[in-house]
Amino acid sequence: MIARVILFRVWLAAMACLWHAGPAFAASQTLYAASVRSGGGVAGSDVAIAGNLYTINLASGTATLVGAIRLPGGKPIGVTGLAASPKDGTLYGITSEQSPNNPHSLVTIDPATGAATLVGDLGVAGSDIGYSEKGTLYIWLPATTQLGTVNTSTAAVTPIGRVGAAGSPAGIAVDPQGMVFVTAKGAGGSLDNVDLTSGALQIGPPLTGAPFSTQINSMSFSPSGLLLAVNSNGGSPSSARLVTINTATGAVATIGALPDDTDALTFVGEGSGFAPTFTALNPGLRVVVVALSVSLVALAVFILVRRRK
Repeated sequence: MIARVILFRVWLAAMACLWHAGPAFAASQTLYAASVRSGGGVAGSDVAIAGNLYTINLASGTATLVGAIRLPGGKPIGVTGLAASPKDGTLYGITSEQSPNNPHSLVTIDPATGAATLVGDLGVAGSDIGYSEKGTLYIWLPATTQLGTVNTSTAAVTPIGRVGAAGSPAGIAVDPQGMVFVTAKGAGGSLDNVDLTSGALQIGPPLTGAPFSTQINSMSFSPSGLLLAVNSNGGSPSSARLVTINTATGAVATIGALPDDTDALTFVGEGSGFAPTFTALNPGLRVVVVALSVSLVALAVFILVRRRK
């Protein structure tokens, strides 16, 4: 028992050193969320249906308002998907079909203010977007139950695979290996993968334990590889919760409440969106990792030898 306690404390110290050692770790990443409506103002007005940008405390789900998402000239838009480029950190958003201005369009968003810039019309409605580590921006097309790719220069969408029957809005997220996860049948369905060659869905584990059995609006992997999602009741306004999803079992766990009508989620920050590999670390961090690893192994061997005497 004492040996386990010692090892655990050493492990905590190692993680603390790595946490503060460089900007590529999770501390450099901020979780952002966006809404399709602000939830305030006069019903039927632009103010009531303009979306907001928030930063989210990952531990509690508490949201802090950054600002209203508006195009030049003060034009409000409602955002239904967010994704940050792994190459330069540019934050992209897609607008909903119900957006008061420029529906089903691709925009860039200033994460410091919420100010948006129009890229172009997507030509089709999407429910969520997600970036691969290689720089491909994917979009989910609920009207045809298809995954597509987005040209970030022109906003042109290229669907993948065969057209399917219309489905419900879904969230997508791309893991470090390039696997695309999707909740094509909502919170009451399963966590599926998409075959990037054929576009076919590969059915995964059933989703269980979601606070609301209706929608998984958006998903994003954390820097440490945790799959986060927005679960909503699909109301108007819709109640939303920040949840985690176990990719192996489909189990859903609640972190906390999000602002009403939250419909998009992504991490923005320096470096890669995922925890770095050993080769991606700078030379100084590699030395720290090797030293800590050797120390842990040596300590473990020492403790085991002492216990056998």
